[in-house]
Amino acid sequence: MKILELNTGLFPDAQTVTAALRQMEPAHRVESIDLRRRDMEDEAWDRVIAAILDFDLTITI
Repeated sequence: MKILELNTGLFPDAQTVTAALRQMEPAHRVESIDLRRRDMEDEAWDRVIAAILDFDLTITI
């Protein structure tokens, strides 16, 4: 399974979710995108949208 983690900085227990996802990496493809950056341009947002459409599961933390 391909799992996408979108880090928004809004989830109070993000470290626990991130740790759980890291444990899943041997069995699943896990990718993380940090959305907290304020300097993201259109191309970066296009890559985020493409990743959301490409992955099986998206988790927002």
